[in-house]
Amino acid sequence: MPVKKFIQHSENLTLPTLPAVATLILEELGAEEIDFQTLAQIITADAALTARILKIANSSLFSPVDNIDSIHTALTRLGTTLVTNIALSFVLEHAFNKRSLKSTFDFNYFWRHALTSAVAASLLHSELYHDDSNIFISGLLHDIGILIAGSQLPEYCDLFKNDADICDNLSGKEHAAFGFTHSQLGAEVLQSWKIPPSIALPILYHHDPDAAPPQYRDTAFVIQVADKIADMFHSRPSANKLGVFEQMLHQEKIDQDSADRLIHDIFSKSLKTLAYFEIPPDKIKSPSQLLQEANAILYDLNMATDMELRTIKKERETLIESSKHLYSANAELSRLAFEDDLTGLHNVRYFHDYFQREMQRSLRYKSCFSLLLLDLDDFKRVNDSYGHQAGDRVLQYLADIINSTLRQVDMAARYGGEEFAIFLPETGQAEAMLIAERLRHRIEEHKTPWQKHSISVTTSIGVTYFNPVQGEACKDEIIARADIAMYLAKQEGKNRVKLAEKHTQVI
Repeated sequence: MPVKKFIQHSENLTLPTLPAVATLILEELGAEEIDFQTLAQIITADAALTARILKIANSSLFSPVDNIDSIHTALTRLGTTLVTNIALSFVLEHAFNKRSLKSTFDFNYFWRHALTSAVAASLLHSELYHDDSNIFISGLLHDIGILIAGSQLPEYCDLFKNDADICDNLSGKEHAAFGFTHSQLGAEVLQSWKIPPSIALPILYHHDPDAAPPQYRDTAFVIQVADKIADMFHSRPSANKLGVFEQMLHQEKIDQDSADRLIHDIFSKSLKTLAYFEIPPDKIKSPSQLLQEANAILYDLNMATDMELRTIKKERETLIESSKHLYSANAELSRLAFEDDLTGLHNVRYFHDYFQREMQRSLRYKSCFSLLLLDLDDFKRVNDSYGHQAGDRVLQYLADIINSTLRQVDMAARYGGEEFAIFLPETGQAEAMLIAERLRHRIEEHKTPWQKHSISVTTSIGVTYFNPVQGEACKDEIIARADIAMYLAKQEGKNRVKLAEKHTQVI
């Protein structure tokens, strides 16, 4: 396949790897017998992911008879495939929604379009054939090749410049420029992730459903139509696309009333889904706007009076405003749940959840990590001498120093009072000691301005290291070792870094 040759010889394009939790989910789904308990534990290990899944499982998108209050209950009532596909959708959107200063790729537009396609595919497949628990994630990932190429190759983004009809001939433009299409690139990515064929093959053939294996043609056709619908809601004037949509649906013998209802349902549920995924709806078009643009090609509605137009416009504005409020509220709740108000670092609740997940990953993949516990020396003196507001200011500056010293992969949290915890993934003890010393030195050199004073502080840091190959330990034991090392650093004179002894006894 040309895409494989291109990747092998390209310095700019690499296939992304799946996040750890997605890998674990797919591994469990690939087992001969799926263990509900293990699958539930994998998902529940991520508290934020669990909350989002339960929220959408109890929403009007699925309308459960009784409240679903656990992942195990969701797996039982909604089914393994549906729940895991919801989980994978959240994980993949979060992992591959990273903006780069070097890229002009519009991530927000991509995920708005992808989520609308997923909603449209779900509703269309149910209307035309039957419910398919895989169709949502197939619709979500159908243009994953565009995401990979657009975020890594600047010349790929150039395809979208100065060409109003690029989407109608995108595959041809891609083939001429690179020798392969985004569908082929997407299929290569999904194959590397070991995504099941029932999801990957309809995506590969969604631009030419008739070429797909017989068992996947209906799904590929639905994704093709859903892609056109998403274009209508998020792209340029849609008269041509509405005409194509109408022709496609008439082949499946959908009447005009059903088509009208589908468009309104897709619009309404897309707004709600965008809010659940915390993606701003931006300038999504309403069904009334699509009607005006298409000049009644798809709809044969008669907007009799200005009052009807104003009512439809008002309903659209109300829906969008509610979606924006829901998006803002979800984002704020997520921040409050895991962020320390004073320093902006993660809070102790997030630290323990994160530690537990990383511990499981370390044991599974035999990877090491290090932990730093940091406590300011004689911090009571600062509060007594300058007041608690000054002490708060010192803690805020300390958080800034920690953030500027650590790497992007590291995680820092306020552990309590003037104590902080720093988790260093894939980090051995020698590198952890260097990071701790660098951090101690920067804190010692810094002076916090307060009124007419400059406040200096020092810190004692305990360091511990864990390698599962050398033996097992639980989370509490590892934290206790770092805490003992920090205590010994204070006993030995403060303002120093102390490595936990290999056989430190934890009482």
